[in-house]
Amino acid sequence: MNFFVSIFDRILYKLEYSKLNILKTLIFNFRTMPFKVAIKLPIFLYGKIDLYLLKSEIEFQDCDIKRGMIKMGMNKDYLGTHKGASVFILREDAKIIFKGQSEFYSNFLLRTGKGAELTIGKDTLFGNSVKLVCIKKIAIGEGTRIAFEGQVIDSNFHYIYNLDKEEVKPRETDISIGSYNWIGNRTTISKGARTNSFTIVASSSVLSRDYTKNEDKFVVLAGQPAKKVAQNMRRVYNLQLENELFEYFNKGNENISEDLKRKIEDSLISVNIYN
Repeated sequence: MNFFVSIFDRILYKLEYSKLNILKTLIFNFRTMPFKVAIKLPIFLYGKIDLYLLKSEIEFQDCDIKRGMIKMGMNKDYLGTHKGASVFILREDAKIIFKGQSEFYSNFLLRTGKGAELTIGKDTLFGNSVKLVCIKKIAIGEGTRIAFEGQVIDSNFHYIYNLDKEEVKPRETDISIGSYNWIGNRTTISKGARTNSFTIVASSSVLSRDYTKNEDKFVVLAGQPAKKVAQNMRRVYNLQLENELFEYFNKGNENISEDLKRKIEDSLISVNIYN
């Protein structure tokens, strides 16, 4: 009986988070890619999708193009619901470059400006209700995770005139997010923000400047505006190891064992942490 209940739960779970939108998937692929690429259907769209504008070009670099390698719109993180539609607003002459597989959870917004360039590294993940607004140029490194309700926006959208200095500064400034960043929920990354690889950002932070000038390793940023609050901190990415740690601490243990410490250090090396 338990076996059948387990099978039913798995089917129900998959039906809920993976409602493939076949029509929008076909429209999106064949509208944004050359035919020889689109026919492979590298991007799958799930749930309710609004295709407001599809004038940008999708490219794939440094990777093999596979069916469904980019999944967009699934509700998998248990941190939101299908409150509305995911939205694409892709202006003319803009380019979105994928460098490998990636996932976007439900209620995302993806918007490009005219002539913009958005680069997304391999093995990236964007949580529920994330907004990516690239009016000029945004680059996101491989393995980076942006948690639910985060937003990356490289523009102020309006110009500001400084009466004292009699000057106007650029409305847009490039954003560069390093590899294997862990961006906490409800964080805003605004124009001019730059982070090193393996940066952790606390939830509800605001990043608006260049943090790569800091030569400390594995920093934690927090605050509004964000500043360095810690260093030599690493996220454990290995899911199996996360489960082991959960079970270990759930038993009342307070300090990790030497065996777990070794496993953690091995897992960090596997993502080139010391390179």
